[in-house]
Amino acid sequence: MNPSTDFNLTPSPITFYCVLAFYLLIMGYIGWYSSRKTDSLSEFFVMNAKAGAILSGLAYFATQYSMSTFMGVPGTIYKVGYAGLAVSVPGLVFSMIIPALLVGRKLIILGKKYNFLTMADYLADRYESKGLRVLLALMMIIFLIPMMGAQTIGAGVIVNIFTGLPVYVGVIGMGVIVIFYCMAGGIRGAMITDVIQGLLMLATAVVTFVLSIKLGGGLTNITESLKSNPELLSFPGTDNYMPWQNYVSQIVLWSFFTIGQPHLFTKFFAMKDHKVMFKSVLLGTAGMWIAATLIELSGVHAITFLPKLTAENIDKVVPMILQAGLNPIFASVLIAGIVAAGMSTIDSVLIMTTGAITRDLYQRVINKNATDDQVMQLSKYITVGIGILVIIFGVSRPSTIFQIVLFAFGGMGAFVVPILFGMYYKKSTKEAALCSVVVTVVLMILMTFKFKEFAFGFHPLIVSSIIGAIVFLIVCAFTQAPSEETIKRHFY
Repeated sequence: MNPSTDFNLTPSPITFYCVLAFYLLIMGYIGWYSSRKTDSLSEFFVMNAKAGAILSGLAYFATQYSMSTFMGVPGTIYKVGYAGLAVSVPGLVFSMIIPALLVGRKLIILGKKYNFLTMADYLADRYESKGLRVLLALMMIIFLIPMMGAQTIGAGVIVNIFTGLPVYVGVIGMGVIVIFYCMAGGIRGAMITDVIQGLLMLATAVVTFVLSIKLGGGLTNITESLKSNPELLSFPGTDNYMPWQNYVSQIVLWSFFTIGQPHLFTKFFAMKDHKVMFKSVLLGTAGMWIAATLIELSGVHAITFLPKLTAENIDKVVPMILQAGLNPIFASVLIAGIVAAGMSTIDSVLIMTTGAITRDLYQRVINKNATDDQVMQLSKYITVGIGILVIIFGVSRPSTIFQIVLFAFGGMGAFVVPILFGMYYKKSTKEAALCSVVVTVVLMILMTFKFKEFAFGFHPLIVSSIIGAIVFLIVCAFTQAPSEETIKRHFY
């Protein structure tokens, strides 16, 4: 180790402002451009189901990746060592493949046939249940606002490193620009910006990896330096962070449970057809695997050349590598790649959360006579309102980026049980769906904060979902199956 190494990381505000302002202007222009083509509710939420392979693949990749991938996870790995790569790399390889194989093709068909625009559209129709629609909308508000808030925290940290300004400045700045282009362009604006952001993320991952090797004195020197603490080189990592239960949990969490994430689920409704889906899977999977592997290896390398960071500062690992290894202009360009990671997640999640309120609650439950034009107009206002809540959450900064994202992701993962049973089990009932979600979420929260021992070392969502699935089957046995008409609609 060489903990005394000091790169004298000083802010470069003028350069950073100029580069970031240019990048944000481009994103804003795309929002304005997309607004000219956004003339219907279907266009606003799923781009009229006409997205091609490149757009779909890169948008899925960019949405799945977030500030957690580029800041939270490398920061965690900085503490853990090579074992920390299991946090996301193995799971991300399958994070688009498994949903595509299990639900993707059917969602594309159902979406086109019945004009489904949101995850709630599918669940409410499959289970003939307004209650399930309301429950999903409420849970999206509860869990996805923190997920978006975590992305703004990352932007705040970046602004702080590169300019010396308080963290809340970056939080507010990112929130405002994403609100603008989502409000204006809907999912088209989000997906087009996702393509640019996805490519920028890949470039940032590659450059950060190369810089981390250079700053560490080469791979041989890095390995020799890490040998001073053997736990950094092997499982389960420092402080027993990655025992086999956690390793399995991370793979299952980031692959299988992506099925329950509304902002990823609805990407299938936007795809043109199943051929596009398979092409986009190949493209998206390649992008996720390459970027995750390189950026997380950079977190391990940083252990050897950055001063030992405190728990409050570990999220700064990647920005510090870029600032230490590049001149201010190039560092600012690539740091926009990390900002892109946050923006590409916020935009899709923001639109889905807006849809949960305006379409799933207002149009489908509160005011069934509301026209699509009225919902479109309301969506713009709701987008602003949710965006403000996200900014407030980001400013409060209650925990690390990775921990916030992990908890929010787990909360929405509770819907995997009713989704899969709805796809493959004809006798699935609305009562079973409601009970399984409630049981899963309640148990996950209890095992996360109080009764950790009942998770047996696994992520609480995995254990609670198994129990939720058992509850689902038991309730199905005592409740009436959906009508024949609904079964025919979904098992064509």
